[in-house]
Amino acid sequence: MYIHNPNFHQPTLNANADIHFYYPSNDCLKFSKRINLLCKTIFQSFLNLFFNYINRDQLQSQWREIFWGRKEIATTRPESSVSLSSSTQTPVFVLPSSEKARTQETIDNSKDENKPLVNSLVAIEEIEAPTIQPSNPSPFSQEKFKLSFQDGTSLIIHISQLSLLREKSPYFNCLWSGNFQETLRESLALTQKEFTKLLNCLDDDFKVPLKKICSFIQLTNYYQLTEVVKNLEKQLLDAYKSDKFELFNFHEDNLIELKKLLNFAQQYQLNTLKNYLELTVVSALLNQTSHLTEFEKILNHFSNEIEALNFSKNAHLTDAQLLTLKNCKNLKVLQLQACHNFTDAGLAHLTPLMALQHLNLSYCKNLTDAGLAHLAPLVVLQHLNLSSCHNLTDAGLAHLTPLVALTHLNLSWCNKLTDAGLAHLTPLVALTHLDLRECDKLTNRGLAHLALLLTLQYLDLNYCRNLTDAGLAHLSSLVALQHLKLCCCVSLTDAGLAHLAPLVALTHLDLSWCFNITDAGLAHLTPLVTLQHLGLSGCRRLTDVGLAHLTRLVALQHLGLNRCDNLTDAGLAHLTPLINLQHLDLSECRKLTNAGLAHLTPLVALQRLDLRCCNKLTGARLAHFKFLVAKPHLDLRWYKNS
Repeated sequence: MYIHNPNFHQPTLNANADIHFYYPSNDCLKFSKRINLLCKTIFQSFLNLFFNYINRDQLQSQWREIFWGRKEIATTRPESSVSLSSSTQTPVFVLPSSEKARTQETIDNSKDENKPLVNSLVAIEEIEAPTIQPSNPSPFSQEKFKLSFQDGTSLIIHISQLSLLREKSPYFNCLWSGNFQETLRESLALTQKEFTKLLNCLDDDFKVPLKKICSFIQLTNYYQLTEVVKNLEKQLLDAYKSDKFELFNFHEDNLIELKKLLNFAQQYQLNTLKNYLELTVVSALLNQTSHLTEFEKILNHFSNEIEALNFSKNAHLTDAQLLTLKNCKNLKVLQLQACHNFTDAGLAHLTPLMALQHLNLSYCKNLTDAGLAHLAPLVVLQHLNLSSCHNLTDAGLAHLTPLVALTHLNLSWCNKLTDAGLAHLTPLVALTHLDLRECDKLTNRGLAHLALLLTLQYLDLNYCRNLTDAGLAHLSSLVALQHLKLCCCVSLTDAGLAHLAPLVALTHLDLSWCFNITDAGLAHLTPLVTLQHLGLSGCRRLTDVGLAHLTRLVALQHLGLNRCDNLTDAGLAHLTPLINLQHLDLSECRKLTNAGLAHLTPLVALQRLDLRCCNKLTGARLAHFKFLVAKPHLDLRWYKNS
């Protein structure tokens, strides 16, 4: 490489043509400055070679920004100038002013040691190269932009549409990032017709014909318009629901189309549509036939794809029909609620369903302990509902011990279960939800077995009337508990509530109809500052003093005080700090008057207020409370004739 400037008196330089750098014939420049000069020269030469193969001003600007540490406006040469992308011309560009200063400083310093020495980088700047002019005026105005498409067409759109498209689509946001106008100059890899479809779909009110919705979903999904895809999915779902299965029947062609649609929903992760097709449409077709041959024919169409089936309340479902499910290897959800016709033998046919995660057997009156033995191989089962299976005993629960993946177990109304049965649950350490409602044979000993289930977040003990304060002591280790239901545990007293103080993660606590709880008991709840729902209905021994202990529970959103007969207007004054309260039940608090309602004025979040059977409140007087009338979303419940 040799650079000649006829206007400059050049010193003698030796050039190495192989590696393209210069060094002076004399050796007077300090070593560090020589190295600095050498590195800059080498890098400048490589940049020139690199830009020689690049024809986009934007990339040149970005590399200059990296090299010089400042941004430049991408520019192009006028037509009379040599193109930057020319393969025969080495690109030349002016150094940034900051680099000029640094270069000049190096030259000035070197003059003291060797006057004849000249930095070759200065020569690069001083060449009379074609002048770089600003680019031609942009074809885009500030408000509108012209887009080109692969079919050779173009379209002018408003900047608001462009901005909305970038906001909704990561694809276009990425495509049009960086040098915005430069990227807009490139033709989009789609047709104008397709782009117009995308713009139309950004309008939530835009309706697509049923036959075209799937193609629109494919297009918008490709361009990552997630919200639009969901809107189109809803349109498709609404269309099918409006026809009430008229689009689907038992004919072979219809079953094939239904299968295609199911595969489409799965491919594009249209889970709402997929659940509807599986749990409603396909399941309805199966539930409508009691003939085994027809049942099997329909099921065989979907056996490889189907992931959820709902046979709830199917009075005709038999053990033989359950056998046909053996080929549904991907089945994850199976609803058999209140299917009274199959037996324990039918459950044996479920053992091949190794992918099963949700199984609902509630209200299956023929199910016994022997039937549960067939569930042991279903080791990935996470949700098991055995509610109201009245024939189950403690022995049946022993068959559940291999199901260590269980997170939700519903044993409510299994009224033959005792404390010994709960001992079989101790290996189920992944349990987060356990429902023991109405298991009225359980005692404090049973709760001792639950102390090891440290992941429990939801525990329903409603109507377990034999539980006492000592039983609640076993729950104090369950610090992950968020929901605890103790409604109608009539033996509980204030002392029992003291054991709940460590459960600081509680958000829902139901103590309704625990008759023996008094004001002193509510004092134990003050550490539970995350409580959002508190049920105290029917706690008739509570007074205004008890409500004073609730003032710290400012996260409360739902408070039930129904049938707390001793509450007066003064008690409502203690509720004023509870500014997040949305639902307040004061029904049958017969001592309340209109004056007490004035204390509810600060409760600006209140949405529902139940004042039924508050006999001292009258409709005529209630109308005068403007703070109630002014709440347009308040559900105010009271008897007009009270």
